[in-house]
Amino acid sequence: MDKRLQKIAAIEIVVLLAIWQALASLEWIPAYLSSPYVVGSEMWALIVSGELFTNAASSLYRSLISFLLVMVLGIVLGIAAGFFKPVGTFFQPIVDVLNPVPKIALLPILMVWFGISDTTRILLIFLTAFFPCFIATKDGVHGVKQVFVWAAENMGASKFQILWKVILPASLPKIFDGLRVSLGLTFVMMFSSEMIGSSNGLGLGFMILLADMAGRTDLMFVSVFFIALLGFLFDRILLAVRARLLWWSENRG
Repeated sequence: MDKRLQKIAAIEIVVLLAIWQALASLEWIPAYLSSPYVVGSEMWALIVSGELFTNAASSLYRSLISFLLVMVLGIVLGIAAGFFKPVGTFFQPIVDVLNPVPKIALLPILMVWFGISDTTRILLIFLTAFFPCFIATKDGVHGVKQVFVWAAENMGASKFQILWKVILPASLPKIFDGLRVSLGLTFVMMFSSEMIGSSNGLGLGFMILLADMAGRTDLMFVSVFFIALLGFLFDRILLAVRARLLWWSENRG
C-alpha cells in the first residue's frame, strides 16, 4: 500500500471514530455500544494491568503454533502432491471432500477426543488453515514451466536439486498467496475456537465470551480491536518476508 492510500485509510478511520464518538456523546446510539473514549480507556487499563498482553500471548501461542504446522505440512505436502503424480492422485479426493466442509463442524469430535484443551483449538485452527496453503502450493508447482525442469534435467540435476533449486523458487509467489490466506484464517479460527471456553481462562476470544456474558461491550470491542491489530501486524510481517525473498517478483510487479 503506497503512502497516499495509507493516508486515505488513516483519514477514514479517524472520521469513523469521530462520528462514533459524536453519536455516543449525543446519546443517539444505545449506551451498550459504548464509545471510542470508553473503549480506549478500558484498553489502557488492561494494558497497564498486563491482562491484555497475557490474554494476547495465549491466543498468539495457539495461532502461531497452528500456522507453523500449516507452513511445514502445507508446503511440504503441496510440493510433493504437485511434483509427484501418485502423491497428488492420493491427496486429490481427500482435499476435494474435506476442503468444503466447515471445520467448526468437527469441533464436537475434537472435544470428545481431546477435551476443551489447546490441542483441540490448535487442531481446529490447523485443519481450517491447511487447505489454502496446500492447494496454493500444489497449484504453484503445477504452474512451473516444464522447460525449466527439462533444462535442469539436461544439466544432470537430481530430483532433489530440481525440487530445491527450480520448483520451490518458482512456486514461492503462489505459496505466499496461500500462506497469507492461511494466516488470516488462523486468527479467525483462533477467535472461534476460544469462544467454546478456555482450559486456562486466557485468550482474546475467551475475553469476548466473558464480556458478552457480563454485557461489557467495551471489553468486547477491546478484544476485537486487538485481534484485528495482531492479524494486521503479522500480515505485514509476512508481506515483508515475501518482498525480501521475492524481490525479483516485487520489482517486476
